[in-house]
Amino acid sequence: MSRHEDENLLNGELARLLTERGIPAQAERREKRKKMDVVTEVDGLRVVLEAETGFKKKRQAIKDADARLKQGLTNLVFAVCYPDSATVAELARATVAWTLRTRAEGGAEAREGDAASARWSDGGIGALAEAIRQAPGEISDADKTAQQLSDALDAAVQRLSGKTRAALARKLDLPRTKKSQTEQDDGYFTAAKRGLLVVATAMLFHHRLRDHLPAEAPDGWEDAWPPASPASCAERPATTILAHREAWRAILAVDYRPVFETAIAALDALPATPDTGQMVRDLAGHIDGIAGRTVGLRHDLLGRVFHRVLDTARYDGSFYTSTAAATLLAALAIREEDADWSDPDAIARLRICDPACGTGTLLMAAAERIGTLRGRQGTLDQDAEALLAEALVEEVLWGYDINLTATHIAASTLGMLSPKTQFRKMNIHRTLLGVFKGETYVGSLEFLQGQPRLMTWPSMAQQVDTGEPEPPPPMDLVIMNPPFTRDSLRHDQFSREDKQAIKAREKELLHGQTYRDAIDLSGASPVFTVLGTQMLRSNQGTLSVVLPSMIPTAPSGAELRTLLGVSLYVDTVVSSHDPERIFFSENTNIGEVLLVCRRWNSDEPKPPTRFINLAENPATPLGALDLAHRLERDEAGRHTVQWIDADRIARGDWNAVNFLSPYLVEAYRTLTDSGRSHPTLADIADVGPEGRRIRDSYKKSDMPTASGRRALWHHKTDITTSMRAETDVFIEPKPGERRKADRYWEQRSNLLLPHRLWLPLARTAAVVLDERVVGSRWTPCRPHDGEERTALALCAYLNSSIGILALLGGRDNRKPSYPQFSLDALRSLPVPNFRALGDGAREMLTAAFERLKDEELLPFPYLAGDPVRSEIDDAVTEALGLDAEWVASIRRELSREPSVTNRRYEA
Repeated sequence: MSRHEDENLLNGELARLLTERGIPAQAERREKRKKMDVVTEVDGLRVVLEAETGFKKKRQAIKDADARLKQGLTNLVFAVCYPDSATVAELARATVAWTLRTRAEGGAEAREGDAASARWSDGGIGALAEAIRQAPGEISDADKTAQQLSDALDAAVQRLSGKTRAALARKLDLPRTKKSQTEQDDGYFTAAKRGLLVVATAMLFHHRLRDHLPAEAPDGWEDAWPPASPASCAERPATTILAHREAWRAILAVDYRPVFETAIAALDALPATPDTGQMVRDLAGHIDGIAGRTVGLRHDLLGRVFHRVLDTARYDGSFYTSTAAATLLAALAIREEDADWSDPDAIARLRICDPACGTGTLLMAAAERIGTLRGRQGTLDQDAEALLAEALVEEVLWGYDINLTATHIAASTLGMLSPKTQFRKMNIHRTLLGVFKGETYVGSLEFLQGQPRLMTWPSMAQQVDTGEPEPPPPMDLVIMNPPFTRDSLRHDQFSREDKQAIKAREKELLHGQTYRDAIDLSGASPVFTVLGTQMLRSNQGTLSVVLPSMIPTAPSGAELRTLLGVSLYVDTVVSSHDPERIFFSENTNIGEVLLVCRRWNSDEPKPPTRFINLAENPATPLGALDLAHRLERDEAGRHTVQWIDADRIARGDWNAVNFLSPYLVEAYRTLTDSGRSHPTLADIADVGPEGRRIRDSYKKSDMPTASGRRALWHHKTDITTSMRAETDVFIEPKPGERRKADRYWEQRSNLLLPHRLWLPLARTAAVVLDERVVGSRWTPCRPHDGEERTALALCAYLNSSIGILALLGGRDNRKPSYPQFSLDALRSLPVPNFRALGDGAREMLTAAFERLKDEELLPFPYLAGDPVRSEIDDAVTEALGLDAEWVASIRRELSREPSVTNRRYEA
């Protein structure tokens, strides 16, 4: 049998294996006189696979795949390579390699070098099948489509009068926002845009339902059937509002209340004028264009446009999870061993909840993950698949949120997962946040002591009138991205009185709870995390959360870390060291982590926790899926993995998130675990006051002041280039702040530590001045022994590679490249114990400072080649009795860290 015939047989077997996994495929398909090795369809899009035998033939496989793109046969092609020894009998167990080619990579504009730079994945046929399922998302261009829809909504709102905008906001119980600086925003612009998004979503869902409505009219429906099509509803501007209303009213005779009752309420707020009718018609035309391209967009489109439309993150902390992060978190949380995925009844018994569900992205990701795991077990018939999809939406998935339009989109996107589902059984609820009839409610947090107040569709202005709502059952999985923002901005859309009532209710819910110390009310993330633990089944269950990266690192998060480490098994922590994507949410630039914890009821010791630090954070679901497969198989990739023992995790030591390099994590642990030679700074010095206290009590001036006081106010990296610094401003106590200002002045020092550092340009981690001062971007540090030589020795130490490691190992990772250092973080710095080491060590470091104090230091990314830093390191190495090679390795690794360079890691 020839090699060509062998490949034909392998292609036929691959098509059969894909079909078994729920992806119907055909082999050796011909079209336009061109042969395609394997052809399938996903979400209405053709996907082609071009295969070669032998991993050395990757370039040929890519060439064949790109040819199919240029021939116009498809927009999605997988170049696939079978193993050299592949046989038909063993293909089901073989490892194959693949890479996806789209027009961006393989079309007419592709460069010659593109094939060589292609990123390949490998795995079994099941992994390839999962990649094929996710492939449409790679060409959906959800961001572009979402922006176009957002622009269309902007144009539509601009055609509405201020009176209509206000009426639309009131109809849907949407809050008025503070007026912006633009003339078009009367405070109701955003609310009206969200209201029209409800209409747009209903239009999109109307398209989705065309093939799923019953042929016969429902019982009790006496008007015309079937409902008018989306196209016919938009035929004439004069009648389009009424036509859409009547079509949706007919659809309501079947079900779909969350989608269409809310949308009808929005239509009812619009005046029946020619201009408004034309606006609705134009919007319908835009949706018609999107509906033809929604293949692969799914919740990705609606979620992303919603994130653009809903600009309330600064008020309620609602940063919505990206679809890539949701895919990764769901894959980490839901495992092969968690259920019998071949049994639809076992799947239907699962209970999954997101108590801050937003647009439902995480719930959809969980549903897709379940579909993937179930698909690995073989196919079900069409009816069984439909029943399973209904069970997911009606029984398995539960979501709660305070935001009307978010829950509307969540219900709509889950409905698109199963258009025949019974929405009256859907467990997507809006919870009340605010004061209603004299009672205060705080959304899902009411679960801490009972049951939230749920609101009805569509206007959401009335309470549920069917008595107390049924509480959710104990959950197998709680998956969420809790709201996060600082206390001064939380609930800023409410009146002062209502805001005070909400805060009082939060305190009431938390009063007397055993976990009270683990919750910081300056942000809701810890509260929701603790709530998630309470919603799990008592004997099993998984908590998976997107959290600010400060929680694993900041001293303020220590109690929560300890609570999770003691009460649960902390399975996995994922952090991003990709400067281009330090986050896992949309519309934020704050560092975040993915956390997976599980109930642990075994008498056996808990396993170590896996810390996954990403050099490259996937931007697409397909990239996230590839990463998940690599982690599942413990394969190398653009990430590092570290294992931290359970005892350390229970003590709250999660600092493994702070470095991509495991070497630096281990080195930092050496410092913190070495009590004799490295006590904390608090053991030998007083630290404070922090800079904001100085800014609150002093005003700065470029000219001399009556008090004669001076300060180091700024941290300009082109000026502060050596260990010795000079003051840069005069300061004077603010009116009425003299007492505080004098008290802070008494805490001045000639040794100052940084409050924040922009690591790519920073040169110094401590400075000494010729006079004792305070700082704004600097914090005074006063050695207990009062000796100047101790201050000088500390400055030399902190500017060594070891000192920089100590500083960065305990940093607050809100923005890894721009960390800030709280007083607690500075006080916990590991430093030399000069008393134990003897005067000789201190004198060596003091002498190094005096010798090098005015020498220019290079920025941190150039540590490895900085001759001055090398001299400081030599002094620290000799004084502390350290291994010179170890210190040199630390210097080299620090200079490569992505957070230090602010560039993606390069070996």
